Amino acid sequence: MQKSLILSHSEISLKLDRIAWQILEQHYGEQLIVLVGLVDRGTAVAQKIKSRLEQNGNAKVELVTLSLDKTNPFEADITLENSAIISRNAIILVDDVLNSGITLAAALKEVLNHNPKSVRTAVLANRDHHKFPIQANYVGISLATTVKEHINYEEKDDEMSIWLS
Repeated sequence: MQKSLILSHSEISLKLDRIAWQILEQHYGEQLIVLVGLVDRGTAVAQKIKSRLEQNGNAKVELVTLSLDKTNPFEADITLENSAIISRNAIILVDDVLNSGITLAAALKEVLNHNPKSVRTAVLANRDHHKFPIQANYVGISLATTVKEHINYEEKDDEMSIWLS
């Protein structure tokens, strides 16, 4: 199947700027915002959002990494680094692409075990093939695709891109 560019580096950068501003607007007055990045691409996206939040806002921003087996997220162990910071704070779960919702549902289940104040989700690309009732609160781009098509977020030489294949 042919590979088509959906978003270039500069377009993704603008999407990340918008997501950061939306987070700041909805979390105005919060002392701490915790970004939970799903390993590995979700963490990379979360780091980019974190730098924008720190540049433009007054809240302290922490980045926590959540590791899980994306092929079998409900059966394998989930590791949440520095889980104590989740308790009673505003949480943003971050991943690169929301497809079926399975990965974010498993991550949400783990985060809820730590009594957060609130939980929202942020993704660069949202597809409408959800198997679970997971919705993205902050979205870079929503795509209508077929089930057989794949969305890939890539970083090469500090350049970001999103591809459809």
